[in-house]
Amino acid sequence: MTRSSDRMRAIGITLLLVLSSHGCGDAPPVSSAAAGPRARAVRIERVEPRPVTTSLRVPGLVAAEARIELAFRVAGFVARFEVDAGDRVAAGQILAQLETDELGRTAEASRAAVARAEARARDAAQTFGRQRELLAEHTNSQRAHDRASADHEMAQAELAEARVQLEEARDKLSKATLRAPVAGWIERRLLEPHELARPQTPVLVLTQLDRVKVRAAVSDVRAAELRRGAHAWVTTPLHPGRRFEGRVARIDLAADSATRTLPFELELANPELALRPELAVEVEVSTGEPEMLILVPLTAVLRDVDTQPFCFVLSGDEEPRVLRRPVELGAIHGDRVEVSSGLAVGERLVARGQHFLRPDDPVRVVQGD
Repeated sequence: MTRSSDRMRAIGITLLLVLSSHGCGDAPPVSSAAAGPRARAVRIERVEPRPVTTSLRVPGLVAAEARIELAFRVAGFVARFEVDAGDRVAAGQILAQLETDELGRTAEASRAAVARAEARARDAAQTFGRQRELLAEHTNSQRAHDRASADHEMAQAELAEARVQLEEARDKLSKATLRAPVAGWIERRLLEPHELARPQTPVLVLTQLDRVKVRAAVSDVRAAELRRGAHAWVTTPLHPGRRFEGRVARIDLAADSATRTLPFELELANPELALRPELAVEVEVSTGEPEMLILVPLTAVLRDVDTQPFCFVLSGDEEPRVLRRPVELGAIHGDRVEVSSGLAVGERLVARGQHFLRPDDPVRVVQGD
């Protein structure tokens, strides 16, 4: 019993020493949760009115400014093409050539015929001159004079006819060469070398693409908003982020009875050939003077459990906190949306980092003002 009592007494003394040592130390630290929420990093932007042009949007289709089907004016077999699809050509440039052996022989024969006719005409003129002199001297008959005169006139007529035939042969020979009437691009080739080209049957298609047209149509209920000369913009998924500017060039007088739309046409520059024929595009046409509207990023607008839209704005400068503002929304303009009420000009809108915020939360601005 004595040994057990001594052991219990020793354990008790040890526990008292441990407890006393803890009692003399520092108090345990306060948990971080009791210090309040941590300030979240946000990006802000000033609420300011921006100019917005009222417009209408419709799909459209690109067309070349001019599309010309080129054909030979004489028949013949194609000897060669000097160009191919996709080539750029200058005005007057040779594009294709027919085989000219037969045409060349015809032209050579016509030149020989002219030479013979010229020789006969010279002889007839000399003969007629002598007969005229003899008749004046009364040493020749009138009949011989008249015959020489007729031969002279006939020779002159034959010479004129031979010269006409030579010009026709030369013209046909020149028509065996196809040249570009204007500068442009070869869209396609419709024949192959050694195939027969018929007169007025297209062999090449030439397009002008430095300027293009865009054909579109607007609903008849909005046709009154369209005006000639109005600014317009064209976008396409083929060139994301780019807007091609042009103007309304033509508006049809009559609407399409089947679709109840009014066709119209834009014209715009295309120096980089970014817009190609038959490319589907989105057309935006200005329909009025710019309005000053409050536009905020679509990502800055949140919705509550009742799907009502709201935004966060900053309050305070040294220790900013966020306030929740219910807003009314208008039309969407690209990556922004119109706010018709709920925000005041000059307020600091939380544009990034707002998704985990609650009203009155402290924030830390990392970009903006």
